Amino acid sequence: MTKLLKILIATFIIFPAITIAQSLEANWQCVGAIVEYTHVAREFESPDDFETGSNAVTVSWPSSAEPVLTRTVKEYAIGDTVTVQLVPLINPDLLTLFGVNMNVDLYDTEQMSSDGAPYNFSINNGSTYPTTEAENCSTYSTVPPVQEIGNWASGSGVASEDDLSYTMGWGITLSSVFAQFNAADIAGGVLGTDYGPGTPMENWGMVKVDYNDVSTNQGRVPTNLEIYWEANDGSDTGLGVNDDGQLNDFFGVFASPGDTVTVDNMEFYLENLHPDTSVWYNLGWTGSEEYFNTLPMIGGAGNTVNPDDPDSYVVDPATGDLLPSGTILAFKGYLFDPVGGDGVPFNGDEPLAPTGYFFTHNFMTAAGTFTGVLDAQLGAGAELVDALSAAATATASPYVEDGDEWTAEALGGQTGQALAAAYSGCLTDNSGDASQCSYILESGPTVTLNNVKDACSYLDEDEMLTFDGRVDDSGWDHGSTDEYGEVMADGRLVFEVDNNCIVDNTTQRVRTYWVNTASAEVDESAPMADKFELMGNYPNPFNPETKIRFSTERNSNVEVTIYSLLGEKVNTIQNGPMNAGTYNITWYGQDISGNKVPSGVYFYEVRSDNRTAKGKMLLLK
Repeated sequence: MTKLLKILIATFIIFPAITIAQSLEANWQCVGAIVEYTHVAREFESPDDFETGSNAVTVSWPSSAEPVLTRTVKEYAIGDTVTVQLVPLINPDLLTLFGVNMNVDLYDTEQMSSDGAPYNFSINNGSTYPTTEAENCSTYSTVPPVQEIGNWASGSGVASEDDLSYTMGWGITLSSVFAQFNAADIAGGVLGTDYGPGTPMENWGMVKVDYNDVSTNQGRVPTNLEIYWEANDGSDTGLGVNDDGQLNDFFGVFASPGDTVTVDNMEFYLENLHPDTSVWYNLGWTGSEEYFNTLPMIGGAGNTVNPDDPDSYVVDPATGDLLPSGTILAFKGYLFDPVGGDGVPFNGDEPLAPTGYFFTHNFMTAAGTFTGVLDAQLGAGAELVDALSAAATATASPYVEDGDEWTAEALGGQTGQALAAAYSGCLTDNSGDASQCSYILESGPTVTLNNVKDACSYLDEDEMLTFDGRVDDSGWDHGSTDEYGEVMADGRLVFEVDNNCIVDNTTQRVRTYWVNTASAEVDESAPMADKFELMGNYPNPFNPETKIRFSTERNSNVEVTIYSLLGEKVNTIQNGPMNAGTYNITWYGQDISGNKVPSGVYFYEVRSDNRTAKGKMLLLK
């Protein structure tokens, strides 16, 4: 199954009707985009949901294609946030890296297409945008070409003479590609009351346009745009719905958050900080030269952020927030749980404690045996205590060795009686509500294996409580070979994350940045260009604007970039295909956000395909 899901960066297209004093009519090139997607679990609604949807993330061993065991590692309740995706393509280089090239024409008045269709924006030939598609519940990105004409509607606006900008509401009224949403009332409305989440206008948009401070006979020239919108899945936007208006979108989960640091961090904690050093001493995986930095821990949250320790965090490039280091997107990995239900490490409530806190082959076998025997015994009419004793006996039997002072039957009987007593007490405390006590029966494999470990423990020469290792198989991977070349039949299981279709409602929040390419003037009087040549800029020094002059003898992709004296990128004033000819590109002394830059020396670089020329200019104020 392949299904188009949602636009990843649809950032570009519709602008309000305005007076000529606030004209937006120009050709615009996208130079940056920050897109945030919030995926929220929802109820099943459409036939697609019931056919392929889920609210859980699962993993399988040995593979998703041929699973012997499947485990749920995360289940989402309705309204839970599944994930928040941030796509910070904050400059032209990142847009190019992701294959995004958006060029649009905006019109102040209605245009008419050759077939008589009215429009006031066009997405031009050569434009591309990323979107996501899903196949077999696996979401992936594509960057298809896009070309379209469409219509917008305007909202009220507010002018600012301080920074020569105008901010107004805008919305798409007709598009076959992008979401439809409303133009907010910027002048008279209030965010959170009149538009925004929880209001009658949850799908809304706005635009801020910056102008130069040089008036022409047609008013000030628009130089930069900043566009923002919010859109939610639903019939109003046309996103994430089928032809009947039912929500049918999903987020394809084919990997899970994970990390490569938690296991090693836990070993350091056990060896140096935990009050009971025997825990570190007895685990199968501790004290070896192995580092768990190749196969991740599925679901691991990474290092604890410590602002004083740069190794503990990474900086989010879009927000500046400190995020845990050591995290990765895991496709395969271990199930490792040293904290259990209370979140406190090595506190005694961890289900995987008998097998070194890893989900191992021994634990899988124990869980399958205990559950299978218990269900069979209860189905045959056995009393609970007898069924639990039989299940514990069968679970303990593989670990009995010649010479042991205990038998599986004796240990199983003790375990069954203890579990039955705990279950009976829980029912009494909860007025017979069995749903509150099921965890006791589910703990049967853990309790049994712990009792086996205790039964085969001894004190070593240093009076250290020691286990003989027959239960804990966490020191190696299942299927690996030992020092004698023998394949290990037990050991840690490496799970594969299944492709899960999480039914969701998606909100997209998009902020994009644009520059006016109309500052590129063709010098019609110049002789035919016969080479790529930079002819400098004029005036130089300049204030407030200058023209960079160059020629190219062939059709090519041309990029003109401004740099500070320190080599920092200030602005990209041209980025797109140009025909052969001689051009004057105007720079209005502004950075990529439309802010005026200070006086000083600046460098400019003109790049035509793989050819580059550079110049220097001086801004004086």
